[in-house]
Amino acid sequence: MDFFHVVIDTSMLRQMHFQHPDFERLLLRSRKGLLKIYIPHIVLEEERTYLLTKLVENVERIHATLKKVTEGMLAMLTQSLPRPTLDIWTKEELARNSKEIFDKIVTENKIEVLAISEAHTTNAWKRYFDCASPFNPDQPREIRRQDIPDSWILEAALDLKGKQGRLCALVADGKLTQALKDQGFEIYENVESLIGAVESANTVLPINPPAPAEPVPLNQLRSQAFQDVDLIVLGVNEVLRSPAKDELFATLERVGIDRAIAEHEARTLVLSGVFKDTGQHLIPTNAVQAAQAADSEVVQLVLLRGL
Repeated sequence: MDFFHVVIDTSMLRQMHFQHPDFERLLLRSRKGLLKIYIPHIVLEEERTYLLTKLVENVERIHATLKKVTEGMLAMLTQSLPRPTLDIWTKEELARNSKEIFDKIVTENKIEVLAISEAHTTNAWKRYFDCASPFNPDQPREIRRQDIPDSWILEAALDLKGKQGRLCALVADGKLTQALKDQGFEIYENVESLIGAVESANTVLPINPPAPAEPVPLNQLRSQAFQDVDLIVLGVNEVLRSPAKDELFATLERVGIDRAIAEHEARTLVLSGVFKDTGQHLIPTNAVQAAQAADSEVVQLVLLRGL
């Protein structure tokens, strides 16, 4: 069995954010121990501060809108009304919480953050002044400066050399791609191709048992095709965060679950009080029970096969 060490760069994390379905598929395999995800500190901070900036801009827009309707010409129409109050987060609260959220994601998904060391800094600047990879010596220095973060990412990734297993990189930046390839990393431009390689290296046995060759006894009228489907419906629904029912059943059908049986079991779970059917979604009535189903071995095998 091959073990995969996977470095993720800034360009890829920007395309494939933490709540992206593809990234969730990768995180699932990280939690199961089929691969190890490494994110350089500079990559994680670039993503966190990028999202934080967008969030702060929206919060400030809310403040500006409130000011616009309580001051100036528009305020004339609200003079007799109680002055509204705005209980919303400060920049400091948002920044602090963003760090806590990112720390939680890293911990829960067994991601290793590659810290920037003094050696990384020294080597990264040396690459810059020497016009070494990932810098392009044919570009003006002003343009080359844009690749300084990539130089740090490269130096952090080089710390993984010597680990047993396959060194891989999810990267969408041309110059960094070549630099990592020159250092012996397998390059993947999307999650699909990486997961395909992981699946090829780690065979998973099918969960659906073969159909019985002979008629089953009367006390076993419920065929093997129904085995664990109720658990799978509950668990996969939880992993996908209660998607639209059509999306849920299409996903189950894609991984080999008979759609008619899955829909039947879902209706049974509604009648049993396990689900509340909103018409468009199936909402678990017991969050703990749903989480246990999602973590069960049979559900994890289904996810590894098709998600």
